[in-house]
Amino acid sequence: MRRIVFFTLFLLLSAIYIKAEPAKLSQNARIAMFTCDPGQELYAGFGHSALWVSDPANGIDRLYNYGTFDFNTPNFYVKFIRGKLNYMLSVTNINRFMREYDYRKIGVEGQTLNLLPDEKQKLYNLLEENAKPENRSYKYDFFMDNCATRIRDIVAEAVDGEIDFNTQDQDVSFRQLLFPYLTHTPWTKFGINLILGLSSDAKASPYDYMYLPEHMEYQFGRATIDSNNGERELVSSEKQYLKNKLEYKYNILYDPAVVFTFFILIVLLISLWENRKNVYFKALDVTLSSVSAFAGLFLFFMWVGTDHSATNYNLNILWLLPAQTLFLFALRSKKNKKRMVEISMGILFVTAIAMQFWPQETELSFLLLIVMFFIRYLFYYKRIE
Repeated sequence: MRRIVFFTLFLLLSAIYIKAEPAKLSQNARIAMFTCDPGQELYAGFGHSALWVSDPANGIDRLYNYGTFDFNTPNFYVKFIRGKLNYMLSVTNINRFMREYDYRKIGVEGQTLNLLPDEKQKLYNLLEENAKPENRSYKYDFFMDNCATRIRDIVAEAVDGEIDFNTQDQDVSFRQLLFPYLTHTPWTKFGINLILGLSSDAKASPYDYMYLPEHMEYQFGRATIDSNNGERELVSSEKQYLKNKLEYKYNILYDPAVVFTFFILIVLLISLWENRKNVYFKALDVTLSSVSAFAGLFLFFMWVGTDHSATNYNLNILWLLPAQTLFLFALRSKKNKKRMVEISMGILFVTAIAMQFWPQETELSFLLLIVMFFIRYLFYYKRIE
């Protein structure tokens, strides 16, 4: 009786183990990398990557996506802002994937990887291991660990040999690599330049370029695998699965530099009118300076209070926070008011000059905002007896 029970238990455990093991791929199995064009949504603005394992002989149609997260995560938005939200690997099939991108009018290109049978099997095994509930989550990093770099790294782990991506150094920073995607969305560029810190201005190596899916597609298409079996191309064929049907329009009147220039003119007219009529709209200065100081505090929080490496050492704090905070104190103070306003204007002047030389990327919009604050503080200074 004991032998029967033991034998039955052994068969059950064996069945569970066999079921947990990835299937053996056939000789006709293929693995392709999909690169999705940038979409209109902010989160899709830089494209997307996925891996597809197809083996009709074994009924395998598995598409692996490292760019998903669970909206039902407790404190989702708090974790997202603080850089503590785990992204995860999800698995779907090609039809569902293509339907989604066709609905969003986003183009999809595929590159079939030129892998040996053992390499395909190893890559499939690694993907299945990653897809297990206990392994699928990972700590997302915009530049170093995202939906594209995960694919780059797992393909490199699976091949027998070294991948040479044959890419020239373009001498660009991580931040500058984003700019071609932002030409039609100047406000997005404004926000990105505002929130990304000095760490984003570090020079990126050609290998680092692949944090962007389109750069990874380009490099995969020119890469070779160097192994004991000789040299071969990493990609055997390319195919366009969906055409990009999105249209982007740029309206210069919507550009932050134009908007802020117009805003400066309004502020100047208000200031001149105040001076002529001997009135003062204190609420205007309080609102503008408070918004700026809050923005500076937020950038400081993104530096020291989050896990986002891209927002560290943000020099924009220097023109957003100190002068405006001191000016707010001056508005409430009865002593040294004039001196505090002088220091506030001095800070703005120095940061405006320094901004032209410091190592962090900046833009005209920031300088225009400094000019706006300087105008308001100068007119207030003239009112002080």
